[in-house]
Amino acid sequence: MDVKHIEQTFSEVSKTTGWAVDKQIALAVTNIYLARGKQFDAGAHEKAVDIIKKNEGWTSPLRSHLLHSAAAFMVLKEESVESSLKLVNQNQQALNDAGFWKTSYTYLAALLMKNPEEAERIRALYEEMKKHHKFLTSNEDIPYAALLSSREGSIEERAATMNMYYKDLREHGFSMGNDLQWLSQIMTFESPDYDPEIVGKVLAIQHYFKDEKIKIKYAQYPTLGFLAITGIGGNALSEIVSNIRELESNKIFRWYKDMAFSTAVQQTMADNMGARDIAEMAFSTSLEALMQAQQAAMMISFNAAIIAATNNSSN
Repeated sequence: MDVKHIEQTFSEVSKTTGWAVDKQIALAVTNIYLARGKQFDAGAHEKAVDIIKKNEGWTSPLRSHLLHSAAAFMVLKEESVESSLKLVNQNQQALNDAGFWKTSYTYLAALLMKNPEEAERIRALYEEMKKHHKFLTSNEDIPYAALLSSREGSIEERAATMNMYYKDLREHGFSMGNDLQWLSQIMTFESPDYDPEIVGKVLAIQHYFKDEKIKIKYAQYPTLGFLAITGIGGNALSEIVSNIRELESNKIFRWYKDMAFSTAVQQTMADNMGARDIAEMAFSTSLEALMQAQQAAMMISFNAAIIAATNNSSN
């Protein structure tokens, strides 16, 4: 992990996004570029932002709290930003037609979809997930459904396996809630079949961090899933711990310790996956997209909290 490169990229992203954009969002955007091993191009990013603003209405989440994350996603795609934006809106419309309300999360899902035809299968997986967790399953699960529904295998079996993983981890002391549900969803990434080994990997990683005095907060549950499905070993986990501590002492992350954790994990995983050629490129790309979707989803919640606090203070 090159801390100076992170600092330089974050500085460039911050200048480009401007003072009105919270530093946590700038850090999230920094991670999107760095995780793909791409140099941040301020001109390309600004051009993408301008295209989104020009074509999206005032009420579109793409030109508000998803603006810079969406711009980064589109800059990194092979097709033009105009083509990417057109596809996002087609995907968004397909999700609406499939029965989803238009929200920030459907737009995030639309960013991750390859084509509008995926919408019906996304809806089918979402409904299966809801059968097992009626009250937990909500808009926030739609991006996960978008990525996981495109994986091979039975939708019904995948949803049932998610539920089994959820129950297993509850028995091992994990706290119930959305974060655990997201973790259980991620654990099915490679296969819809139940695999007790993946549970063992998650528990082993959790214990490793605990022994290293790295506290895993609820919001970081999904990260355990990312690490488990890549099969990262002890050396990489040790590297993550060292990177977390180095970043936490850095002035950028002093006030954003949670971001230090996610940045260290993403950087170490990107380094190790590239070095080991852990799987075919499709696996790597999909996993990166899932991690970035998780971070973007966190930013949606973060922005919602800011807006709520602002509204309350003005009343």
